[in-house]
Amino acid sequence: MKRVMVRMFFRSLTLGLTTLAALSAWSLPGEAVEDPKPFQVFDGTLYSNKPDLSQYGIRPIAIAYAGKFGLDWYKQADRLPNVESVRAVAREVRQQGNVAVLDIEHWSLKGLPDSVTDSLAKYKTVLGWFQEAASNVSVGYYGSPPIRDYWRAIRHKTSREYQAWMDENDQLRPLASAVDVFFPSLYTFYPDQTGWKTYAVAQIEEARRYGNGKPVYVFLWPQYHDSNRQLGGQYLPDDYWLLQLRTAKEHADGIVIWGGWGGNNRPAGWDEHAPWWKVTKGFMKTLDAGRVSSR
Repeated sequence: MKRVMVRMFFRSLTLGLTTLAALSAWSLPGEAVEDPKPFQVFDGTLYSNKPDLSQYGIRPIAIAYAGKFGLDWYKQADRLPNVESVRAVAREVRQQGNVAVLDIEHWSLKGLPDSVTDSLAKYKTVLGWFQEAASNVSVGYYGSPPIRDYWRAIRHKTSREYQAWMDENDQLRPLASAVDVFFPSLYTFYPDQTGWKTYAVAQIEEARRYGNGKPVYVFLWPQYHDSNRQLGGQYLPDDYWLLQLRTAKEHADGIVIWGGWGGNNRPAGWDEHAPWWKVTKGFMKTLDAGRVSSR
């Protein structure tokens, strides 16, 4: 119990110092106020025949899936990709934009400390290769850190389960220090909207806790995760999708919208009249209105 209380004290102290720093940045009446950093929305979707979404303020983003670094390397858990393959992808991304996601998920970040340490070393090695070849690109890993965990994230912050989750996230500090940006995965597993919001905010707060001010861009998917046998693949109700967009706007620095992968290993076709897309366009208009009003 004492250890838990000590951990909670130092975590509260860290959060308090972060809040104090934010307060100190506020301007007094009469002082010049800079425009807030714009909220970013990125297109990570895979739909075919998709229009140019930049006309709606949705920027493209480079997602480097494991297969981009070679066809077979990731089938062996202890194997690293070829360094030149990683650097080639980095140089390609360098020409496309200034934000990139590395999607390598098979090295587990949960389990025995030695196993986690070994996985961290692999993730940091690939990240370092990428950063060396594309130093102008802000890069991070899809999904971690922090560890995605729905059930523990929705527990009370003083619970044993939540504290254990935070401890596991603390093990990932070496990787958190190395990435330029965080990409928590906030995909939807259940129709419980209140539960989803609690889980989403907790994931974002964990990224903030050891992020040292680095951007937090959350992955959202307008469909239920395929791990849900009953709902997997179904599109979210309009109000649920809007809740997710608004929650991300309130707590994160941006969104990466993912989806569009159909059956038979083929992208799904773009549907301009899809309800989720109508909701998204409406959300983007509110961002534009907010930017205009802040000038």
